[in-house]
Amino acid sequence: MAPHRDSEPATTPNSTGSADPAFGFDHLMGLFQEVISARAAMTVARRAPLGRSRLVDAPRARLLLALEAYTAELNARNLPVPYGIRDDLRIQRRILGRVADTSG
Repeated sequence: MAPHRDSEPATTPNSTGSADPAFGFDHLMGLFQEVISARAAMTVARRAPLGRSRLVDAPRARLLLALEAYTAELNARNLPVPYGIRDDLRIQRRILGRVADTSG
């Protein structure tokens, strides 16, 4: 039992996430999962009957926020923004009236 106890304190600092190098990767993946989820919600909203275009407003705003958060994190890490993400971000900004494009 004693060797098992000695190995536990070595893993305790990493449980907070601050010393774990994979923590940042998990955060980035979480942001990407939100983009995917927001895109799925947009797909569902687009299938609404004609005359109910208001149903798309909330999912579109969610998608824009998700794309902006993901892009900001990629830029903060000096990682390239995939073309599809960049293009989708520009489209959503223009549709919602945010013409200013800071993603380069």
